[in-house]
This record gives sequence, C-alpha cells and structure tokens, in this order.
Amino acid sequence: MSSDVAIRVRHLTKNYQIYERPQDRLKQSLLPRLQRWLGRPPSQFFHNFRAVDQVSFDIHKGETVGIIGRNGSGKSTLLQLICGTLTPTEGTVETVGRLTALLELGAGFNPDFSGRENVFMNGALLGLSQAELHDRFEEIAAFADIGDFIEQPVKNYSSGMYVRLAFALNVLCDPEIMIVDEALAVGDMKFQAKCITALRRIQERGATVLFVSHDMGTVKSLCDRGIYLERGALRSMGTAAQVAEEFVRVMREEMNQEPGFSRPPRTVPTPDARTVPPLPAPPVDPSPQPPRTQMEFSRYGSGEAIVHRVDFLDKAGQPILEAEFDQEVVIRIHLVSHVRKSLAVSYYIHDDKKILLLGVGPRQLDLPLIEADIQKSYVVTFQTRVPLHEGAYSIQVQVTEPIVEGETARFLDVVEDAIVFKVNRRPGGRLWSKVFIPTTMTVEQR
Repeated sequence: MSSDVAIRVRHLTKNYQIYERPQDRLKQSLLPRLQRWLGRPPSQFFHNFRAVDQVSFDIHKGETVGIIGRNGSGKSTLLQLICGTLTPTEGTVETVGRLTALLELGAGFNPDFSGRENVFMNGALLGLSQAELHDRFEEIAAFADIGDFIEQPVKNYSSGMYVRLAFALNVLCDPEIMIVDEALAVGDMKFQAKCITALRRIQERGATVLFVSHDMGTVKSLCDRGIYLERGALRSMGTAAQVAEEFVRVMREEMNQEPGFSRPPRTVPTPDARTVPPLPAPPVDPSPQPPRTQMEFSRYGSGEAIVHRVDFLDKAGQPILEAEFDQEVVIRIHLVSHVRKSLAVSYYIHDDKKILLLGVGPRQLDLPLIEADIQKSYVVTFQTRVPLHEGAYSIQVQVTEPIVEGETARFLDVVEDAIVFKVNRRPGGRLWSKVFIPTTMTVEQR
C-alpha cells in the first residue's frame, strides 16, 4: 500500500442471509447437508441481502472524508467492516496506524464495569500503557463531564453519558485514524460543539478522520472529500461540497415525486420535466446582459417554471463578477412559468465549500407569492449587500411551490452556481469570520 494511504478498501462486499420464517433457519442448517450426502442439489431457504456492494476507495493520511446516504444505504456496515467488527463476505480492507472508532452506542464497553474501569480496559486495547492512561484519565473525565457517574457501572448510564465517555476516550488517545458514526447525534448542543472542536484539533495534528452524518453542513465544513452510498454501492466520490449537493439534489427530486408533495395543477396538466415547452422570447429588458451565467451546468426541478437568466449587478445596474466588501448589489432573476400556480423565488449565497451563508425569499421578507400564469414571464429583483469575508462565492436560485408555508415545497427549478463571484478584502483589516455585521462596542472601567 502506498505510504500516503491510511485506509484502502477493495471490492468490499457484505451479504446477509434473510429468512422469511424462523423454521427456515433450521432447515438451512440441516437439509442442504443431507441433500449433498444423498447426491442431490442443495436447497436454499434464504435470500441474500447485500448491505455493502463491491465498494472500493482509498483515503489518504490526514484526510477527513464524510460518508453520506439515506438510512439503510450501508454506511454503518461499511464502517464496521473497516474497523474489523464485521467480517466481509468479499474484498479486503487495509489500515495503517492506531484506529479508534465511535460506532453504535456502548460498543466495546463492559456494562458491569465502571466508567473508570472501561477507560483503562479500552485504552489498553487501543495500545496505551497504564502510565499513559493514568496521566490522561483526568482529562478524559473532564471532557466526558459525567461527574461522579465515572465511578458507576456504565449499565446505569444514559445514552448521552455513553457517548460522552466513549468520545472522550477515543479523541484523547491520539488516534492516527478516527472513525465516527452518527453516535454524536444523541449528545446535547454543548457537547456536540465540544466534539467538533476536538475533531478539528485531531485534523490539525494530521490524523485521518472518517465521518458519517446526515448533517450536510457538518460534512461540508469538516470534510475534504465525500462518499455517497446508495443501496450499499458507491454512487459517487468527490469533494465534500459536490457530493453533499448531489445528495441534497436527489432528495429534493424524490420529494417532488412523493404523493404528499406532488400536488396537481389547478387548471392545466403538469408537463414532464423532459418535455418542457419551448421558452418564449424573453421580454425586452433595458438592463445590461451579464458577462456570463452558469445555469446550464447544474439544475433540477419539475420544469413547470424555468429560470432563463440571472444578473449580478452593482447599484448602477452594471454587471459585475467582483464585489467590494459590503457592497450594495442587485440580484435579478428572469423566469417563465408554464403553469398557473403560486410561486416563491429565492436566492442563496454559498461559500467555496457550499456552506449556506445568506439567502432570502418572499416569506422572510413578508411579501406575497407570485400568482403565476401560463406562459408568462416574470422578473424578480433583490437588492442586498455582501458583508462577506474575501473569497469566492456562488448564488443558487430556487423557484418553488410552497406546500406547507415555511416548511415544505416542491422544486420547480433549482439553478446551482447561477452566478459565481468574488468578494475582495475588507479595507482597514481582514475579517476572520465569513459574515460581518456592524456591531457597537463600549468599554467602561469599573
């Protein structure tokens, strides 16, 4: 294995035998042997379920990789195969370095041992000496913050206490590879913030982190790359932002097809997204044409309304691709409706990791929806500011039909990276946060 690879997975497969009735297990254990002894072809009383299907990838030392996918897609099974707590049906896993894992609740803990005893037992399994564990115990106990329960049997712990102690032990053992499942979801807000800070420190030390979560914001901010699993197979692998956005797009498209979200139009049939009627000629618009748009690169939705142009302008109406810090800008969206519906048009500004920073729609502005008509064109103009840290940003544009106001919506047209622009450094001092809001400050001597 290459010297810079921490985890290598090749053709990894895990099958489970699924039995429809309990008695089929007994039949499977006895009858095939008897049939073979009699020279007959053996019967099979189960069907195979492939939880992980021929997955292959490399994770390099120092990388943080997020694994995403819907429930049942094989994420936890894959982690257990990498950790060695499950045996693969096919394929191989190679790891280099001390590996710690936070998998299902309480994994590796003896329920009859106290928290202290479990720390020393599991720490020894991770390769730490008794002297090292004595030196680190107070730090581990302080991180877990479970008080006197550290001396109680862990079978008396709540789920949150389990996670606190397990994470504290794993993160403070200086792992070279750390694997984290969604066990952190049971922690409270304060503990989750502490865990994210600890993971960032592990990253800074050069450790490799494999992270599973349904929180796309966490995946984008923590991870370098992403792995998207679908029905046990590797659907895609790329930058964390790209993979997370693909997952969100797939989920939104599926929501559009669900009966509860797919409300038929009031007066006309909904056109198929692949056969959207030709766009009429756009209305005459005196504003300057933008130097470029990127709408053709990535978009999805039902096609019942189509965005055909997005302008990014200064307050004088001139197209720009660079903005000064906190500059006043105009975002103008041109669209055509092919149905008679109430539509909401929104924009969202993302940073280079596709983390959402700013955005607004009619609901946030307490404005009415567009009562769109068939084959009518509309221009929606937002006037705002960009109080952003220097760097590259992109604007996503959405046209939606609200189903439950402020909660759920059908996506008619979503344009990723409709505009990509740059914000220049703030004069008078660099910003260390992504967004800056003017704030007053006073100092009093008491």
